[in-house]
Amino acid sequence: MSDVIITEKPAMTLVGMHHRGPYPEMGVVYQKVAGIISQHGLWPQIQGAIGAAWDNPDLVAVADLRSFAGFHVADDFNAPEGLDLLHLQGGEHAELLHIGPYEGLRSVYGYLMGDWFPKSGRQHADAPTYEIYLNDPTTTAPVDLKTLICAPLAA
Repeated sequence: MSDVIITEKPAMTLVGMHHRGPYPEMGVVYQKVAGIISQHGLWPQIQGAIGAAWDNPDLVAVADLRSFAGFHVADDFNAPEGLDLLHLQGGEHAELLHIGPYEGLRSVYGYLMGDWFPKSGRQHADAPTYEIYLNDPTTTAPVDLKTLICAPLAA
């Protein structure tokens, strides 16, 4: 786990699918999204994988966790049938790099939300936290996976 830094992020548009349920099920949702993207030949328009989440699994029942398995696209992208668009707000974000298996992300979020936010004096914006996946889990060893966690900050 690296230190939390404050960065300015641009607004982004994602194409993908909403999911309700355990966060570890997101891999299956990403496979469905990737299948539709492949079916329509849209990979040249994809800029990277980004997952968004709204809920704290320590406070919300696992069956009710809300997330979005997405890929970054241009703002004028037209989503094919079966996929949705999600617009992420720009502005200040608390950013934290996690290196290692995705299973370790929960403890990173525990630190960010339970330790860093209360001590920082900053507030989380009313928007989803998102993860930018910096490498491909199908070709990268779990120990080498890099995930950038971005939590939007209230003004």
